[in-house]
Amino acid sequence: MIVLRPLVVLLMLLSTHPGCRLHQPPGAASSQNAVAMGSWPDWHDLAPLVEVARGHVSRNTMVALERASHLLRKQRAHAADAVLAEVADADGRHWIAVARADLAALHFETCIRGVAWRLSDSSAAKRTVDYDRTTTVEAGDISVEAMLTNLDAAMNANVAALTVQARIARARVAAYVNRCPPNPQVAELSEQRMKNDLAQLAAEGHLTPDLAYLWASVQMNEYSGAAARPFLLQAQEGGFDDPSVVYLLATIALEQRALADAEKLAREAERRYRQVNDPALEAQARFLQGEIARARKQSRIAKQHWHRALALSPKHAAATLALTQQLASENGRSAAVDYLVKRLPALVGTERLAPEQASSAAAALEAVVILVSEPELASVCREALLVDIDKDPDPTRRGIRYFYAATLDARLGDYETARGHGVLARDEFSDVGDAPPVDVDAFLKQLESAG
Repeated sequence: MIVLRPLVVLLMLLSTHPGCRLHQPPGAASSQNAVAMGSWPDWHDLAPLVEVARGHVSRNTMVALERASHLLRKQRAHAADAVLAEVADADGRHWIAVARADLAALHFETCIRGVAWRLSDSSAAKRTVDYDRTTTVEAGDISVEAMLTNLDAAMNANVAALTVQARIARARVAAYVNRCPPNPQVAELSEQRMKNDLAQLAAEGHLTPDLAYLWASVQMNEYSGAAARPFLLQAQEGGFDDPSVVYLLATIALEQRALADAEKLAREAERRYRQVNDPALEAQARFLQGEIARARKQSRIAKQHWHRALALSPKHAAATLALTQQLASENGRSAAVDYLVKRLPALVGTERLAPEQASSAAAALEAVVILVSEPELASVCREALLVDIDKDPDPTRRGIRYFYAATLDARLGDYETARGHGVLARDEFSDVGDAPPVDVDAFLKQLESAG
């Protein structure tokens, strides 16, 4: 079986920290049974925060919060933030900082190089990440560093209700900083901060629906589906209606061998992803149905699901490997290699690769290689990558194929062959002139230390 981590909209690959374990200290509120703080639809206009603030802020601050909430109901996030900015230095500044951070995390349109977030008054705006050095930060853009500094100050104000709300906002902000960081060091720090805040909120029973979902993702990634399931249900009960909640519940049902429930949920996830026109995640739900069929030993049905996943998303790595593995089992190694060779054009293309296309091709092969865990499958993939490689007219694609063949060599413990293929990859890239899409030198250095 292909081992596949769930594909989640906000899933983070988080480092382990002992303070973030599911176990609670004595006397802590049961986060599994706690009702999510505020419904998810209500959070879009900050209604839960406004209600909490009502007994803690001055009339002027309250008026600003209510005006901002009213503008958010009209989907005018930029205007709402401008209203809050007018009282950012007044007596209720900590509550305003929390409100602006929640607003920015829930509504920003563009992340500019990880240093600023841009809001819009357009209801049709979609989130984008912009690392273009020519894009300028404009007046009205939200400084991520200033936002986090203000949240830290709110946390230190020693007001219990404010501390909870500041922690909620900081966890949200950190989640998006992790997805769009200015550099790897900030990404690592934001991961840790998010985990710590989520753990504290979970222990206190203060998870909002979206943060219950994020905490479920952490539990699933680091522990198990059983640990994640209560938090997914908490998110669902709080109105967090993203299709990925249904998808994750389906994966957990499969993990627990509740196959009837798993199939029902996977079909529902597929339907929901189709409704929102997301073929990549629709393919993921279809792949999961193939895994459910495989668990029932229904190989013909499983293959139908995997083929459908590939029709929806031709670069779907897990479906590609599942079919390769199934062919190896039914028809032998040679048939599996032949199939994977035929799938290579869908992964890495056939035309000459421009730099952006080269990065996409490398990412597609990396996704396949990461999922390979069994030695026999690794051997099949390595052989397929090397079949007729000299006939490939594009040196960049040859370099990518040699590089990932080398990584599979290393996975199989064949370090000498890995070095040889790594050197060939480096030579191919050196003939192109463009920066290679993979770091061959770093790989070769790792091989030296390995043996």
